[in-house]
Amino acid sequence: MEGVYRVRIGSQELLETFVAAPGPMGWRYFGRMHELDTGREVFLVDHVVDVDWNFVRFRWRESDGAEVVAIPSGGGVEVWIGEPGGERKEFVAGVGAVWSASPRSLLVVDRLLGTSKLGEMPAVRLEPPFEPRRVVVRVTPVGSHRVPTTDGTSAAREVEVAVDGRRTRALLRSDLPLQADGWFELVG
Repeated sequence: MEGVYRVRIGSQELLETFVAAPGPMGWRYFGRMHELDTGREVFLVDHVVDVDWNFVRFRWRESDGAEVVAIPSGGGVEVWIGEPGGERKEFVAGVGAVWSASPRSLLVVDRLLGTSKLGEMPAVRLEPPFEPRRVVVRVTPVGSHRVPTTDGTSAAREVEVAVDGRRTRALLRSDLPLQADGWFELVG
């Protein structure tokens, strides 16, 4: 599967071109964020989960060479941050997912919550300026809709997404997030 999202990060709007594919060991998502006006690549996201949607690896690389890699480790997530001025490692205890600006974070957390039957998911927020911190993500169903597809229509769930109390509404199909108010929308 491939597509394009329009993503808002703070006051900036970017386009994220992505490819995603399931495999025998899990699922991988690879996205590249570009500036709308110049097309310049700003960063890339590489997110890997196993067949049960458990977090395996997350990587974010910026065009200036800064890179963040996160992997599960002993009851939390170990985060390696490499920047032009040096590198550091941080451990965030008690989290089982990554929350980032990429729409895939929502799909992964939603699937984890669905398979675990939990009401919330502790995650590590990884976004510039890369000060990893623990957040709590809740995804609550609020309705369902039929949405147009190239083959007719498809079922989609409307959910409320709360991250440390900040709420937004989102629309999710079984295979991908379609839109979230003030955050992203699938445009291609």
